[in-house]
Amino acid sequence: MIKSGDIVLTSGDLTHVGAIRDNFLTFEAEVADASDLCARALRGPTWVFVDWLLPEMSGLQLCGLLRDRINDHPLHITMVLPEPDPRAQARALEAGADDYLIGPLSPKALVQRLRIYQPVSAARKEVPAIQIGELVIQPDSHLTRYKGLVVPLQSNEQRLLNHFARNPNRVFTRGELIGVLGKSVEVCDERTVDSWVSRLRRKLRTMQVPHLPRTVRSFGYVFDNMEA
Repeated sequence: MIKSGDIVLTSGDLTHVGAIRDNFLTFEAEVADASDLCARALRGPTWVFVDWLLPEMSGLQLCGLLRDRINDHPLHITMVLPEPDPRAQARALEAGADDYLIGPLSPKALVQRLRIYQPVSAARKEVPAIQIGELVIQPDSHLTRYKGLVVPLQSNEQRLLNHFARNPNRVFTRGELIGVLGKSVEVCDERTVDSWVSRLRRKLRTMQVPHLPRTVRSFGYVFDNMEA
């Protein structure tokens, strides 16, 4: 998850921006409209809170546009839904959102969500690269290469792959994978995990990577590594 960087809201006011700046010294915050957000070049890691309904386009459309054009920086998208509709939740994940929350997005709710995702800072040793055939995974730099080419993974996709590669041939439930990523079950349901794994597999297939997480029916996922 993003430890520092920009928080962008598609709606809100100075109370939202002030709440972020007062509680998180490493974050910068702003409110931006959809057209401006699509046109800008990101300076670094960015977390965008996208409203379901926007003046210029739908939140689903904005999610898709952001995913299509931003691959060079970590990008986390949270969709703000008007009500707890399971169909809308599924559509948000399919469009490219990492997760969702139910609006309205008050300053208090915004800070609570950011706190849930904040990583616990602790000193840690450098993690060596993991090599599986021509697939090279670098957990510390959140970078994966196949045959020397960068695989354009988003934050959650990379973290999932890191975990699978460290623990080959072991089956993990969806609940365990939510815990691995530092998210609470209250925030992310099992369909969210399915969406993350689906995106990860799709991007690996696009690069013709032969090593893919496999679904274990009625249980979860496993990363088969015959070289382990």
